[in-house]
Amino acid sequence: MATKSVDSKSKFNIYSSFTLSNDDVAVISLLYTPLMGSDALMVYLAFCSLLERNNMKSEDVIHQDLFDIYSIKPNEFMKARTKLEAIGLLNTYYKDNSYIYVVCPPLTAKNFIKDATLGLYLYSNIRKETFDYIYNHFKIEKFEKSNYENITKSFDEVFDSQINTDYTFDKFKYILGKKPNKNIKIKQYTLDFDSFVKNINKDFLEIGITKNFKDQICNLAFVYGFDENEMIGLFNDSINKSGLYDYRLLKKKANILFNYKRNMKAPKLVAKNEEEFIVKNEELINYLENASPSIILEDLIPNYPVKYLDIVNEIISNINLPKGVLNCMIMKVIKEKSGELPAFNYFKKVSESWIKDNVFSTIDAIKYITTLVESDKKEATNAKNNDNGGFKEL
Repeated sequence: MATKSVDSKSKFNIYSSFTLSNDDVAVISLLYTPLMGSDALMVYLAFCSLLERNNMKSEDVIHQDLFDIYSIKPNEFMKARTKLEAIGLLNTYYKDNSYIYVVCPPLTAKNFIKDATLGLYLYSNIRKETFDYIYNHFKIEKFEKSNYENITKSFDEVFDSQINTDYTFDKFKYILGKKPNKNIKIKQYTLDFDSFVKNINKDFLEIGITKNFKDQICNLAFVYGFDENEMIGLFNDSINKSGLYDYRLLKKKANILFNYKRNMKAPKLVAKNEEEFIVKNEELINYLENASPSIILEDLIPNYPVKYLDIVNEIISNINLPKGVLNCMIMKVIKEKSGELPAFNYFKKVSESWIKDNVFSTIDAIKYITTLVESDKKEATNAKNNDNGGFKEL
């Protein structure tokens, strides 16, 4: 449903039940803003600034005054306001050309990152390096205590209980740490361990197939959701310099693979105007996602050599990107190489570059190559201007 435009002469009041702390500002600025944009950040802080501290409400304010104070246009305000509403930071009420805005508190940094929606969209929307920087910003650093003796008194060293035989006390002894926790057990493995064992080189195992080894493999497969083929590949990658299986390497490689798959599958936060892009490029998107390699080659290189089809099949089989992305990559490379198709290793390097730039969908790929083409044209134009008899156009 289309958002109703706000009348600049209409009045509004702001209400809140909390005071914005420094921690809240940091969360809004670093975690929410990458998703909602800087205009929404400004409107949120503006609403908080207009609140009276004694009763946490504002006086009557005219929208035009807000627009003038913060140099924001009505349509920009509306976009920012709806994003705040959608992301859970604002509730809006309307009656007779008058508005009430209720400012909502942000989540804590920990809860935001753990949130199934917001945390996942944040991870999808920014570079991994940026995400790690933000995560570390809110991470509480633990002090080095290995050289110190812990002399903290326990509860029962300070307090004497008169009900130590009572059922209530027995139940709470778990909380007090009087009984050790049992290790978590997984009863139903999803991995076909026998199939896995048949396809690995058991010479890499120092003491052969043991229960501990089986638990390591099956538990890891269960936690990460890996199948037999993925675990076989991870096992082969976890052989150390001594030529033996190393569980630490296995865990490290599993984490890398999981993060890669998560990037591949993570949903993207799509603005409404992206729907126009999808509609505009619908035919190209369908072509890239459904065309077979032979059709792509035939359309671009009539009477192509048979070896080209072998190269394309190798690309499809060994590069773990969606079919639409790979077809888009093949088309771009063929045009760059003037109708020639390089060997598989060339595409492997190109795919690493695309993955680094977060190209994981057909839409991402189309936008990506469009941006590259426009950049190349701009560089060519600048080079031509700079070579214009030694003169530059002003």
